Amino acid sequence: MKFKTSAIAMAVAGSIAAPAAVQADVYASARVGIWNVDEGGVSDLELRSFSSRFGAKGETDLGNGMTGYGRYEWDVDLNDETNTESLSVRHRYVGLKGDFGDIRMGQGAQTWYNHVVGPIDLPWWHVGYAMISYTNRTDNALTYSNSAGAVSFGITAYFTNLDTGEDAPDGMELGVTFPIGDLALGIGVKTTAEDDAGAGAAAAAATEAGSIGTDPDDSDDNIVGVALSGISLGDASLALMLQSQADDSSLTANLGIGNAYIHLESLSLDAADADVLGLTLGYTQSLGRNTTMYYEIWNLDADTGDSDDDKTHVMAVLKYDIL
Repeated sequence: MKFKTSAIAMAVAGSIAAPAAVQADVYASARVGIWNVDEGGVSDLELRSFSSRFGAKGETDLGNGMTGYGRYEWDVDLNDETNTESLSVRHRYVGLKGDFGDIRMGQGAQTWYNHVVGPIDLPWWHVGYAMISYTNRTDNALTYSNSAGAVSFGITAYFTNLDTGEDAPDGMELGVTFPIGDLALGIGVKTTAEDDAGAGAAAAAATEAGSIGTDPDDSDDNIVGVALSGISLGDASLALMLQSQADDSSLTANLGIGNAYIHLESLSLDAADADVLGLTLGYTQSLGRNTTMYYEIWNLDADTGDSDDDKTHVMAVLKYDIL
């Protein structure tokens, strides 16, 4: 009887303590819309999903100032029911954080994105098409990040199972962001060896749709990026990003005016003697709780001398956050 009473007491104590230490969320977002795609001299109207997703994330207080956390998120764009590859992973990582900083392993937004690309990643869909390196969620990554006052910094190392002929790590990213008055300046450097491991769902989608940049595989030169954000122009805000790799360069500008935005990308490719220009006009409209519409018009001038190589997309998407 004494043993049974003690077991019940321990179970009750555990049921009371556990919820206070663990925080977990399950979430989902349905994003379906219509777009007109004009590419290669052919125009097509399509109704489809645009990065609909579901996932789970949580964290646990481990004591001693440490927290364990993890996340798994899937892209569920089953636009073709015969293509099982439409179900893909967007995020999968685990980590530890505390006074020592944050250590994370897996697939997600890493150092290059956080310090260089993130400040100009304003459009919902059309971004990274005329940019030297647009990588959003990369895999096989070990990332350390921390901050000292208003200065934040990070380092990412990639470890893949590919035979690159090089010692580990297979790629590196370094980044730092610090304030300049009311502005934020982000600086990053990355190698390109990790590109063969895949750039993540967003970059893959951009490449499929005709991205010209996104880490050229024919260059082993490091990529350097600088992002300046928080530029106030009255009721508008401006962010700029410059990337350089050998003789190639790209310039990106975001202008946000209320719920509207203008996103400009200019990519200069020395070997191809081409200046690629991408322009996105967008507007985000809140329809009420959990419900949003967004609209984008995008044009890409490939500068090949052939108008059929240019691309134009017009889209309207309804987003509902289910959980």
